[in-house]
Amino acid sequence: MSTTATSPDNVDCVILGSGVGGALLALLLGRRGQRVLLLEAKSHPPARGAEILKPRGIRVLAEHGLLDELLNRGALERVIIDFYHDGSLLLSYDFAEHTRLGHFLIVPYARIVSVILDACAELPNVDIRFGRRLVDLCSEQFPVSSGLLDDGTRVRARTFVDAGGSMSALSTFVESMRDSSRYGQVLRMATIPVTASVLSRNRLYFSSTGRLAYFYPVDSGKARVFLGFPGAQDALIFERPCDDLAAQLADFVTKSGDALALLRADQFVRVPISAYTSKPYHRENVVLLGSSAFSPHPMTGQGMSYTLEDATVLAEILAAATGPEHLELLLQERYEVRRALHGRLVAYGDALAESYHDRDAYLRVHDPVLHGGDR
Repeated sequence: MSTTATSPDNVDCVILGSGVGGALLALLLGRRGQRVLLLEAKSHPPARGAEILKPRGIRVLAEHGLLDELLNRGALERVIIDFYHDGSLLLSYDFAEHTRLGHFLIVPYARIVSVILDACAELPNVDIRFGRRLVDLCSEQFPVSSGLLDDGTRVRARTFVDAGGSMSALSTFVESMRDSSRYGQVLRMATIPVTASVLSRNRLYFSSTGRLAYFYPVDSGKARVFLGFPGAQDALIFERPCDDLAAQLADFVTKSGDALALLRADQFVRVPISAYTSKPYHRENVVLLGSSAFSPHPMTGQGMSYTLEDATVLAEILAAATGPEHLELLLQERYEVRRALHGRLVAYGDALAESYHDRDAYLRVHDPVLHGGDR
């Protein structure tokens, strides 16, 4: 891209990506008086992402005064998830039994993001720019001193954070290596009208042939359905016309018949599955956050909650750092060490994904404490 640099803007932190991690980091730094530039490559905030908030994430939002507004805008409080294997109840997971908070929340991702961004908009020192990308970095001397935007603006900053998840000038600079997991399943998602069975209970179904189906409400009118099939089975069902999707599921989906009747193969879109941890999480004053740093299998339901906690830790570090050496020390002592937590979560997700076809193996792997997402 050919650009002509204009006079530089000066900020404390440039953040790429206005998802939950980047938005919360911008808010917390802004509340500490830092000048923040939050860049989003799209022309609007991200609308698709995780919708499950487990206790760890709920507490973070409460600590930062965001939970009440989120509840006011609409969030479903749930307590129990029923797990089935080959049509029979495998376990009934009760958050009241296994977590101190006693429940989890279901909230559309866009609603969570909007609550945080609206709080950012109240701060004059947080500048949010949509439809803008960082295309280049400048290191007059280490650490990185400025970046060039795609509109030609040069921005000077003390720190840079990549919370966008895709390849960028920042992730290229950090040069992280990813330890990635590979899965044989294909995951797809559809939105359907909510039904009585879905409203009554979140239900996750497994089969011994490697299929899965998850039904949960998003609000009083809509429900999400996730289907997972081994690759060869997925191709037979979704890559050519399938007249009766319900028939492919009825042998192991036994308590959601009213929802099954609404399913058509052409409703479903493919959902990428990626699980990894990156190393390192930073280089000098450039830091990775959220899916730029790690991603667990969606079976854990905890990627967003961990990212909210990571953003809180990172905000404390960036606000406290008095210079490059101090920043490096704090990142090593308090941020890089979070890879161990992420690695444990990723490994747990891998174990769940690799065992759900086998009833006994899944029960051995399932960790009631870790699954609850409490601290």
